[in-house]
Formats: sequence, C-alpha cells, structure tokens
Amino acid sequence: MTIIERLQQHKDLEPHKMALIVDDIQYTYGELYDAILSVGINNTSRIVNLTQSKKTLNTKILLIQELSFVEQLTQWLGALHKGNIPMVCHNEMDTAYVDELARVIAYEGVPPLADFGVLTSGTTGQPKPLWRREISWRDFFDIQNNIFHINKDVKIFLQGSFSFTGVSNMVIAALWAGGTVVTTSSLRPSRWIQLIEEYNVDHIYALPTKLRLLVRHCKSNLSSIKYITAGSQVLDRQLMEQLQHICPDMEFILYYGASELNYITYCTGKEWLEREGTVGRPFPTIQIAETDNVIYVTTKYHIEGIPNTYTVNDCGYIDSDGYLMFNGRAGDVINKGGYKISIPEMELYLQSLQGVSEVAIIDITDEIRGEDYVVYMVLDGEARLNEVIDFIHNKRPSVEWPKAIIEVPMLPLTECSKVDKRKLKEWYNKG
Repeated sequence: MTIIERLQQHKDLEPHKMALIVDDIQYTYGELYDAILSVGINNTSRIVNLTQSKKTLNTKILLIQELSFVEQLTQWLGALHKGNIPMVCHNEMDTAYVDELARVIAYEGVPPLADFGVLTSGTTGQPKPLWRREISWRDFFDIQNNIFHINKDVKIFLQGSFSFTGVSNMVIAALWAGGTVVTTSSLRPSRWIQLIEEYNVDHIYALPTKLRLLVRHCKSNLSSIKYITAGSQVLDRQLMEQLQHICPDMEFILYYGASELNYITYCTGKEWLEREGTVGRPFPTIQIAETDNVIYVTTKYHIEGIPNTYTVNDCGYIDSDGYLMFNGRAGDVINKGGYKISIPEMELYLQSLQGVSEVAIIDITDEIRGEDYVVYMVLDGEARLNEVIDFIHNKRPSVEWPKAIIEVPMLPLTECSKVDKRKLKEWYNKG
C-alpha cells in the first residue's frame, strides 16, 4: 500500500478524524486527502527539466519553495499522487542557490527508481540533494512507529520545516498510523506549550536544541506528555532531569539516524543515563559494525545509489552489550598544535557544567597552532561567564582551553532545528 493509498483508507474509514492541526487551523483526514487530489503545480514550485531520464516524459521534478507547512505537505503528497518527484527546499535557501540546485539536478539527473528527493541539513555547508524510493520510508513506518509508540491515537507535536527529513518522516509516519500531527510556524516556546496544553498532546518530537528552549520557558507541568522522541544531538543529564520535571509521566526515546540511512539505533532515557554517550542499539532489521572507529550500517532503507552496507563517516564503537557509543562525525576533531580535541566530546563536557544551558563550538584557523576553537554559550539564571571560564581553566589542561568563550542570549538554528554553525562563523569573522 502506498502512502497515498493509506491516506485514502483513513479518509474512507474516518473522514472526520483530525489529521493535522497547524496553529488553530484543523484538517480532517477527509479534508487533507481532498487537498492532495486538488493540488496543482504552484507558481512558487520550480520545475526541473532533465536532460536524460529513464522516467516517463510526463514525470516532473518539483522543487517546492513554500514557507507554509500545509502547502509544503500537500504539494509534496500531491506530486507523489501524480507520479512526479517532489523535493521541498529549505526556507532559508535563496533564489541563487535554488537556481544552482536546479542546474545540478538537470545535469546529474535522478536515479531511475527515485520517488522523491530530500536535502541534507546544510549545517556546515550547502544542502545537497539525495533521492529516495517511497518504499525506503513506507516499509519502515510500522517498525519505527512501534519503537516510538506512534499509533492511531497519538497526538504528536513538532515544529519545523517539512524540508527537514526528521520532520517530514515523522509527519508521514504519524499520518500513516492514522494519528494527529500538531504543529506551528511560531518559534516561540510559549506558543508550543499553549498548543500542547490546548490539544492535550501526548507525544513531542524535537531535537535537544528545541527541548532546551521548551524547558527554559515552561512554568508548569505538561502532564499529558507520555513520550518525547529526540534526535541524537548533544544530550546531557541536566536536560533529561528538566524534561522529567515538567513532564513527570513521560518516557524519553533517543534515536540516531542519517538522511542517507534512515533510523539506525535507539535507546530509552533510562538506558542513556546508564551509558552516557550512547545512542542505543539497532532498530529491528538494522545491523551496525565498527572498523577503525568508523560506524558501518547495513540496511535496505537507504537513499538511492549507495550499497546496503554504508558509512556516513560517523565515529564510535560498540560496547559489550551491543550499545553504540557515538563520538561524532569523522573530521569533528581539532588538531591544536598536534593535540587533538573532539568537538562532540568537548561540547558534551561544556554542556554538563553548572549554569550552562546551550553550547556550540566552531573551529577556527590559528596562526601558531594551526587549528583552535571558539565556544558560543547560553547561560542559565545567575551564572556568570567569568566563573564558567575560571572553572574550565581549573579543571582542564591549558591546551584544551578555547580561544574564546562568547556569551549569547540564544544560539541560531537552521530550519532543521540544528545549530547554525555557518552563522556562528559569520558572527565570529565579523568580530
């Protein structure tokens, strides 16, 4: 059964059930399905003509440039329904980059079995196109939904652009199950909390960056929350305790995945606390292995054009109980005059310090040592930057001291909810 056929089934069985709530606008499964059938090629979508393609002449590559979440979703589903190949562009991509993306796609073509495209997050470089078959998501939905406790009764809150593969996958998986998705265009945590309480949301999907914003602004218990699912960014014990405080009945689920490979491993909050730094054990049907500290994943749920066993050059090792201990991406190491500092490990250490709310590290060039790093830091409450710096100087060897620690009120995020390190480097270079 295809995604569109599944949605049609939900429409036929429960046409008045709520499928999507965007701020205060509600869409039933009947209304969502009808919107999919009626959607045309919007004038904001870019049609890419391929110079060579094994697809039929009627197939179009659509670069969807909508800011509205509803338009992103319905145009993506509508293109699938018509047999076209959609790709939702990140909101921050300018016209010049979309033009370049269209040129690259037209020149390189699309794999013959591709049904849709996704973009990498572009956290440290320009987003790159990847191509997927629908089956690479569809056939895994029941597996991931079982792990994440997503079913027809779920009301899941998330925030972000549909262009982010974590968001789009989770949205379609929840609709596949017949659940209800609640979202907003607002970046204000107070608005997230309002929607969670108003619609009695029982599940939150968010990266740790947004969970930290949530706990900072939440003044009451979110008693309806039963599960929080988070991606594998820098996690710390303090955040786990804060989440448990505001959501006393919730179970925390951490996952590790990649745009190229879908979901790879997962663990509960309890397992993470017992093995700080783990990203869990493999999902059913997925296999992992480690060679020279590089993680290799065997899965059939991957993008087109790569083998079933593949690495995205993430580093780590597998402990004696089969848990993957994650060390970050190969290259996330600063060589400071021959002394190597792991960026993920240093971010995790700094994040654990008393009074530190959020941390991001950027690498810089140093005339003497070759490489060094700068820390951007958001502090909590009454914490003072000079006291944090003194603590680091007392606890860490001088070679590990950052070139600078810069306090900011908040870290810039990409549309994909990840820290925008390109923006941080722009700030630093501007002095």
